[in-house]
Amino acid sequence: MGTWQRGIRTLSVLLVVTGVLGTRDADAVDDRIVDELRRELEAMKHRLEKVEKQTLEQQDTIRRQDEMIRRLGGQKAAPESPAAPAPPVATEATPNTHDEELKKEVTENIMRRIQPSLAAANKTFASQFNPAIGFVIDSVGSYSDKQGANFEFRSGEIGISASVDPFVRAYAILNGTQNSFDVEEAAIVTTSLPYNLALKGGRFFADFGRLSKFHDHDLPFVNRPHVLDEYVDGESQADGLEASWLVPIPHYLTLTAGAYNKIGADNDRVSNTVPRNFSEFTYLGRAATFLPLNDAHSIDLGLSGGFTPVVKEDQGNMRILSGVDLTYRYTPLAEAAYRGLVWGTEVLLNSEDRPVDGTSSVFRHRNAVGLYSYLEPRLTRRFYPGFLFEFVQDINPGVDDTLAYSPYLTVWASEFQRLRLQYTRLEAPAQHENQFFLQWTVILGSHVHSFKDR
Repeated sequence: MGTWQRGIRTLSVLLVVTGVLGTRDADAVDDRIVDELRRELEAMKHRLEKVEKQTLEQQDTIRRQDEMIRRLGGQKAAPESPAAPAPPVATEATPNTHDEELKKEVTENIMRRIQPSLAAANKTFASQFNPAIGFVIDSVGSYSDKQGANFEFRSGEIGISASVDPFVRAYAILNGTQNSFDVEEAAIVTTSLPYNLALKGGRFFADFGRLSKFHDHDLPFVNRPHVLDEYVDGESQADGLEASWLVPIPHYLTLTAGAYNKIGADNDRVSNTVPRNFSEFTYLGRAATFLPLNDAHSIDLGLSGGFTPVVKEDQGNMRILSGVDLTYRYTPLAEAAYRGLVWGTEVLLNSEDRPVDGTSSVFRHRNAVGLYSYLEPRLTRRFYPGFLFEFVQDINPGVDDTLAYSPYLTVWASEFQRLRLQYTRLEAPAQHENQFFLQWTVILGSHVHSFKDR
């Protein structure tokens, strides 16, 4: 039985005694004794009220501390259980001993439960002192009718990425070849802007088209399509600023706008080290969407446009490069994405004034069209055969077109090692030949592919 219950019983007995004493003859009971009993009764009543108040306060404190522990520990709140009997109250001889012991025990339990959370909170993010690092080795052996055989170390690429703080992340791609070493990408990307906005600044691959944003070792085939080399000048490397907006509608749609010194890693018309007027910058706009036809079939569709108001080296003429890219995917859910089919096509239109016969004095407007289209059935987890078709009109007038046909076979030895065999029949100006390639690519450490390459 609890102390408060014993106190209530004592109080009841005293009330009865008091009632009995009150009914006796006043001469038989000493008035002094009655007054003393009444004072003791009032004191006992006050003590019981104080004990009850302290008990309720302790129960409320324990409940709030338990709720705080569950919140800090990431646990769900348990349903409230029926109120348990109040703990025994300390006697008058040691009124604070039990309270001190209870506080000490609760404090120790709280510190023990929240210590992991406090330790994690001391680090802003998981990779604060340990960024993700990967290294890619890409080598190609080749043979052609006119140039003979060659072993080419195409690149050794280091990738570093990490969160900087809760607001931005950063990444860098350092690429070394047998002839040079270059910072291929080094960019800062926001992660917490409102209204589905994101900003990217530094050196990165501009969001133009589809495969122009892929590194060489990430391409579905051995070599970059000729139309990208001719119109985009290789990878869409750019120094500048880019903003993207995920449109808040049920259907997936992203809009991108950017301003850069130039687009194209091999674009030698513009120098990144020379200041220029705003009219000499290259501006970009892109809209990209994803169309799920059903659970197994989907389409990626993109529209891109690049605009340079003044190309100084081409007598200040204007240049416009536009394109449309479409990628169809068949990915049966039962095959865990290891089997299926991918068909990708991109068409580009380059419009600008170009010198006639290689001279710089006479210019003529030239609209050139180029495209590539490839089909890749994924037969098993390891074997991906494919076929690539290319057609390109030269950006300069009076130059013949280029055609190429390339069957290829990709063999995935594992997630981190890939072999690719490719044959190309090339029909280009002053270059008609058969070409054979064997590509061997390995990945060490972290290497994350984006959604577009899923």
